[in-house]
Amino acid sequence: MVENDHESGEDVRVSVELSGSYDSVIDKLSADGSATRVPDSVLGDVHRVIETVARIDGGTRSRIADSLPAEMSVEYDSERVVELLHVLETYELVELEGNTWKPGPKMQK
Repeated sequence: MVENDHESGEDVRVSVELSGSYDSVIDKLSADGSATRVPDSVLGDVHRVIETVARIDGGTRSRIADSLPAEMSVEYDSERVVELLHVLETYELVELEGNTWKPGPKMQK
């Protein structure tokens, strides 16, 4: 085992200021190149499903699927919608009351 007791005395301090919109700053902070990046189309679809649930103030999986905007990157039938809603429920973004999906506690803040 090699020990290195050498201290260089050449300490470096760096300050960086990031400015811009919230989204662009977050993109800069999270872009380290080592993490797997989720495609924007996936994030966009998730966001549109959440917005749809909020816009229609909840509904059955079929109503939500029928109310999704045309710009979804893939076709969401009621089965796909409910699969995504179960994931979103884990994060308290939506909640199921009977057979109606509604905005969850984190969306009501």
